[in-house]
Amino acid sequence: METVKLSAQYRERGSKGAVRALRRKGETPAVLYGKGVGNMLVKVPTKELEQILKNHVIGSTLIDLDVDTGEKRESYLVMCREVQRDPIRRELLHADFYQIDLNQEIQTEIPVVLVGESQGVQKGGILQYMLREVTVSCLPAKLPEQIEVDISELDIGEQVTVGDLKAPEGVEILSDPESVIALVVAPTLEEEAAEEEEGEEGVAEEAAVDSEQGEE
Repeated sequence: METVKLSAQYRERGSKGAVRALRRKGETPAVLYGKGVGNMLVKVPTKELEQILKNHVIGSTLIDLDVDTGEKRESYLVMCREVQRDPIRRELLHADFYQIDLNQEIQTEIPVVLVGESQGVQKGGILQYMLREVTVSCLPAKLPEQIEVDISELDIGEQVTVGDLKAPEGVEILSDPESVIALVVAPTLEEEAAEEEEGEEGVAEEAAVDSEQGEE
């Protein structure tokens, strides 16, 4: 599969103020860990990392991390396991990179992408997208960026499950095969569900009003 490149520099452990200063300079503090490397503190250009996050799925993308230690440069094959963002401004705060062994299977989540237009939708049905990711196990070189499922033949009242997926060669899907990925429901069922939900909300509001009046 495709490997993307990302530059990095070794960094010393610093105070919170030093870490904030890094971010102001356009760098994201990160940690690289794994059996071969142990735990190494690094920093990466925020723009480069944001570009990768924008164009790739972090759980299914291999990254060639080129680390400048000050004395030499070393490349590590990694995956981005997690990124932390500011909850309000959504700015990158931190990233975790995990070193990958090409000879050892990994478990990760990859997207499930629906392909085609369901014949049930063409008849007026409503498509409900229930599961957008599945867990897979495979060697890093076999890791697909996504698994596609054709829903063209999906009619009203029908569904597609994890068990219906066709995994690429060398890839094992670990998610529950009975989990529903997508289904097409009749419009009347969708409307009834919405009406029931509104009715339950109305009953709850009336009960709350009665309770308040009783307390008075």
